Amino acid sequence: MNRSTESSRILALYAALLLALPTLAQAQEAAPSEGADGFRVRMEKWVEARTIVSKERSDWVVDKQLLESTRDMLRRERDALREEIAELEAAQSGADQERRELVLARAEFQQSTLSLETKIAELEAQVLRLVPSLPEPLQKRLDLLLVQIPTDPENTRVALGQRLINVLGVLAQAEKWNGTANFVGETRAVSSGGEKVLVRTLYWGLAQAIFVDAQGRTAGLGRPTDEGWVFEDMDGLTDDAKLLLDIYEGNVDTIAFVPVPVDIQ
Repeated sequence: MNRSTESSRILALYAALLLALPTLAQAQEAAPSEGADGFRVRMEKWVEARTIVSKERSDWVVDKQLLESTRDMLRRERDALREEIAELEAAQSGADQERRELVLARAEFQQSTLSLETKIAELEAQVLRLVPSLPEPLQKRLDLLLVQIPTDPENTRVALGQRLINVLGVLAQAEKWNGTANFVGETRAVSSGGEKVLVRTLYWGLAQAIFVDAQGRTAGLGRPTDEGWVFEDMDGLTDDAKLLLDIYEGNVDTIAFVPVPVDIQ
């Protein structure tokens, strides 16, 4: 039952009561002639009408309160839904923005990775070209790193980070070797008869080396080339080379300047 229907019913009942009042008044005046029974019947109808009006009014108040409560509840739910929709739209907008940023970051990362991979491949090629010109003792130290440098960068399973570590490791060791004198005992074939003898060699960085055999009979110099180091015997260098190596190893008490040929390129 809606509000307009209830209001119409109440108005109709009030109208009926107003119409009944003159009749009741006449009934009271005519009561002596109608008799007590007729008056009682009219009074009962009047009371019944009043009761119906009171009940309808009470029901309408209850229904009104219920409708108002329902209206308020629906309004709250509507407002809550609107807030939730606004939050979802904001979250969706934020998620879309975050997704776009992630896509852009991924694209930048992929571009950086490709650029880094190209640079590392170039460094690997340069290191591999440099290896033959490194002293053989240094090459042996670098074996574990050199075997991990791919000769075909496009078909390697070595991780990009590990490849960079390998290249930097080789360059760091080469730089360390180049910054100091390095003494090595090794076996080398000498020109006199081509036999292999034990020699003492002192490398001056990556530029030059001087050697003398254990008996102090043969000495010479070594220099790097693109195909590897070349060692040549030099007449008249034996005494100076032996003294220099003895001073370096601490085999003599004398410390002196020793003239040694140097090839500056």
